[in-house]
Amino acid sequence: MTEATNPTTTTKTAALKPVRGPAPYALSDLILLPTTVPEIIQKTWTNNMEEWAKGVPEDKYHARERHLAATAFSSEGRLITWVLVPKPGADVTEPYRAAVGEGGVKGSFVEDDGSKENLERILGALETYERPGLVARTEDGDEGVKDVTCMSIASVYVPSKYRHHGYGHLMMKLLWEEMESQKIAFTFLYSDLGPDFYGDFGWTPRTCTQILIPTTMTLPTPPMARTRGSVKPVTLESMATDTQLQELITQDALLVRQDLETRLAAAKTSNDKKTRTIVAVTPEIRAIQWLFARSYFNASVIFSHNHSALLIQTDLKFGIRVPGSKTQFVLWHHDFTDDNLFILRWRLDPSSTPEEDTDAIALAFAQAAKDEAKKWGLSKVVFWNGDEALASLLGLKVETRKDSIPSLGLLNTVYPGHQSEELEWVLNQKYSWC
Repeated sequence: MTEATNPTTTTKTAALKPVRGPAPYALSDLILLPTTVPEIIQKTWTNNMEEWAKGVPEDKYHARERHLAATAFSSEGRLITWVLVPKPGADVTEPYRAAVGEGGVKGSFVEDDGSKENLERILGALETYERPGLVARTEDGDEGVKDVTCMSIASVYVPSKYRHHGYGHLMMKLLWEEMESQKIAFTFLYSDLGPDFYGDFGWTPRTCTQILIPTTMTLPTPPMARTRGSVKPVTLESMATDTQLQELITQDALLVRQDLETRLAAAKTSNDKKTRTIVAVTPEIRAIQWLFARSYFNASVIFSHNHSALLIQTDLKFGIRVPGSKTQFVLWHHDFTDDNLFILRWRLDPSSTPEEDTDAIALAFAQAAKDEAKKWGLSKVVFWNGDEALASLLGLKVETRKDSIPSLGLLNTVYPGHQSEELEWVLNQKYSWC
């Protein structure tokens, strides 16, 4: 999720600013449009390939995007592709026309036109995904935790030839206005442009840490097992079916709601009389299946030379759990592109087992994740905003992330006058990324 920038050429004495030609279109002549035209959507994929393809051929890159667009997570209008384009009747600026002559873009955008000339008028694009969410506010009386609609933002991109004219800023401003009109409760994205860019429009950066477990690391034994032998051996089972996954996600969503209710009750009884707002992206099976579909396509098509077809068919699974449990599990995502096994959800149930057994389960989960990463040739396990107690148990440090910085905003039409510093994001983890 980035509007990539070109590195600035430097000399020994001074940094040289990039050369910027005239803007093709005035900002006042641009609009943000949703589109369902296949040729237009495919052109946005071709445009952002310059940053995200990482050597993947165009036909395979497009095939993966079509594969993901066909999932339940992307269907029934939940996924919308937006394009920043010149409005009807607009044309290029006179300085631009004088600078490029007949060789550049010109004219206004036609919504249903898939011609090459029209596609060149796409000055920027992004995707939005409609998601279920939960919101709890101390000023809402006895209403408790509410089910709401939230929106995640992905694939924010301005082609390099159209940068440095304010198009990215305008696109995000127009999107925010669109979400206000739809009365979306909250919105979030993951910034590769640092913590400040999206703050100009309403998204504020949130805590962004991670625990990294290299596959070369030898994990410790459970602390209590070093002094006594009564810690039960931990057995785990793989989760491979949608039925198993649905059971876990249903219970997980219920527990997330209960967590918000507990936090809300504590906030209401505290001495701090400020309005507190607590939000969470509701765990849902469609999002996990979308991430799995991404892993499966990458393994079987883009990186098929690295893995046998039999291994992909039989061993690419959602995660692991304590046998039969709905409250002790790990869901993961094989990120073959960036060489990571990401932890999507990690749930332990300390209330059901003694502390020493919980430690043993946590270490068994970490070992299973490390083994899974190694089996697929991935160099590390990555856990966004993982528990500091887990890091301590593993003898690892909690690191600050520099990329994919989670950024969150409430919408003013639903929550007028809110303050971003009074907003808490619960379960700010990888399962909500798209």
